[in-house]
Amino acid sequence: MRKINILKAIVDLLWFFSMPIILLIVGFSIAIFFADLGDLNVKINSVNFNNNTLLSKILLIISGLNYLLIIAALYFFRKVLNFFIRVKIFEETVILYFKKIGNLLSVSGIISLTISMVSKAYFEQKIALEFGLNQHLVIICLGLFFLVLSEVFKIAKHQKQENDLTI
Repeated sequence: MRKINILKAIVDLLWFFSMPIILLIVGFSIAIFFADLGDLNVKINSVNFNNNTLLSKILLIISGLNYLLIIAALYFFRKVLNFFIRVKIFEETVILYFKKIGNLLSVSGIISLTISMVSKAYFEQKIALEFGLNQHLVIICLGLFFLVLSEVFKIAKHQKQENDLTI
């Protein structure tokens, strides 16, 4: 039980530090269309947004919204950890939260991979196919893992209900 409390503390700390960033993202997304980004060198997920074109602004806003998807997944993960601490593991809401986390992370990974490919093609004028482990694929795999975990918990809940009925 101590490990889950440590995990909960780390996730709560991440949640606490991400709250001011949400306000900055929303404010920055609104101000981006009214301010000149020529002098500002913004870099999100290894994508350098130093151009003042409309596509650059749109990609920057989508990157900010993508970050909000990850924060939403972190929120649902906090909820799941609260259920685990109270030893309510096979609740229907836990299964639902796992599914939401998986969907959010999968969509976020796909969006970040797409942004990375578009920005490389647009800003650096090169198209490259790289094999290996990168952050976008890890996020997609993590999302798929949470989707599988929701299915496993659904099966385990069904098995638990059958075992509770058996004498």
